[in-house]
Amino acid sequence: KPFDESELKARLMVGKRILDLQDELVQAREAMRHAATHDSLTELLNRGEILEMLQRELERARRERKPVSIILADIDHFKQVNDTLGHLFGDQALQEIARRLRSSLRVYDWIGRYGGEEFLLVLPGCDLENAMARGNELREVVAGTPVVALDAEKSITVSMGVAVSECVGKDEVESLLSRADAGLYAAKEHGRNRVEHSVKAFKKRGAAQAHKK
Repeated sequence: KPFDESELKARLMVGKRILDLQDELVQAREAMRHAATHDSLTELLNRGEILEMLQRELERARRERKPVSIILADIDHFKQVNDTLGHLFGDQALQEIARRLRSSLRVYDWIGRYGGEEFLLVLPGCDLENAMARGNELREVVAGTPVVALDAEKSITVSMGVAVSECVGKDEVESLLSRADAGLYAAKEHGRNRVEHSVKAFKKRGAAQAHKK
């Protein structure tokens, strides 16, 4: 059969179009996966995904018998920021705080948006002493430079609660989160812009409740 240059060009164009469509399909799937696992405002992992990562890290730590620490961080007086400077500034402040926290973590740490102005950080292999030190470093990263956006400037701080699983087969996600929340509660109670851990927090909270009785 004689060589037909026009037919060859047509087939090449069809082949290229098929490859382009395959690339577009891969990109669309990746975009859908990203949207399903990430927070649209901060680009951090969303609540469901960061909890899934925590579960995985706990399971891995049990096998390797290593600690896992978590930090529950909450922006101080965030409602006041929204009320005085507006929700658009508040959104940009959230994005900036998320960026600062994420850029200060190790490559194998995890961070997600846990709630409105709350972030959950998962620190594999980190014991209590190191987690407290990391928490204070992160706290200073946030507090050290005011957030500038929309012709406004605002110093923003975060309070943090730390909890650690020594991975002896007992700690589960909810237990760890409860203890981190107790630490966060104590940090708020004792002046904000602080890092507290769960053992100390439970003792102080228990003493306060006993005093009320």
